[in-house]
Amino acid sequence: MKFTRQDVVSEAEARGLGPFDLAFYGRADLDDRSKHSSALCAAISGRQLQVRYDPEAFELTVDGKVYGVQDLEDIPRDLRAESIVLDATTLEFPEILYILHAYHTLRPESRPECGFMYVEPASYTPKEDAAAAVHGNAFDLTSNFRPRRPLPLYAMMLSARNKAHLVGFLGFEGNRVKHVLEDEDGIFYQKVTIVFGVPPFQPTWDLHSLLANARLLEPDNTDVMFCGANNPRSAYRLLQDIHDGAVVSGLDRLAVAPFGTKPMALGTALYCLDNSKIRPLYDFPERKPGRTQGVHRRHWYAIDWRS
Repeated sequence: MKFTRQDVVSEAEARGLGPFDLAFYGRADLDDRSKHSSALCAAISGRQLQVRYDPEAFELTVDGKVYGVQDLEDIPRDLRAESIVLDATTLEFPEILYILHAYHTLRPESRPECGFMYVEPASYTPKEDAAAAVHGNAFDLTSNFRPRRPLPLYAMMLSARNKAHLVGFLGFEGNRVKHVLEDEDGIFYQKVTIVFGVPPFQPTWDLHSLLANARLLEPDNTDVMFCGANNPRSAYRLLQDIHDGAVVSGLDRLAVAPFGTKPMALGTALYCLDNSKIRPLYDFPERKPGRTQGVHRRHWYAIDWRS
């Protein structure tokens, strides 16, 4: 796996990318940046396909057709392409993971050219309660979290004899990794590494993440690391380094909670593809409409997964 591009692009440059055969996108009506990002992906692709994952039925719906997670290899058969673009702004982590997995099932020489669009927001919607900022919960992002369920194909079992190293990428919602540690599998995480997005998208945003997750700094078995908030290659390499170190220490299983920025989650999804002893965790947030305002920078990422 090679990252061949990781650039900030203007709107004109973004519209000059491609053309791509297919564009995959998620919910495009949440906020300004989701509308902008999905429109850019539509402008550079011949066909646009909406993707939704159902965590209760373990099904992925692509352009109205339902695929069981065990049948993802049918997607590239039905949707042949020499090039694809994923709208990382609007797709959720499981949707990114499973679309990538589907095309990763092809022989390396048959895998399509693959790019990703990500658009930063200009600002996040603050909570009306001014005291929320003091407690590290400053932004009004999510209405609810659905029950955490395993992600089939990546649902590695843990036990007292098969423990794991938990890596938690952190965002503005401090209870997400805390709840993972409180789950019934929490006793099987022998070591914990928490990762802050530094440098952040904008100055001071890392401080909001720090305030929200301050309690995670207390346990003795917790390490703290950093990677760029808009840098999937950094997230990928960080996981690679942690995993290599865990294998040397005899703890070869990695559990990853991609609860930070979407570029961090993208790096996590890409790392999952070639690693059988990694367990991604997800809590399926129900994101609030209008959770962000405006459009800041546009990012273009591209990979070479044919080698």
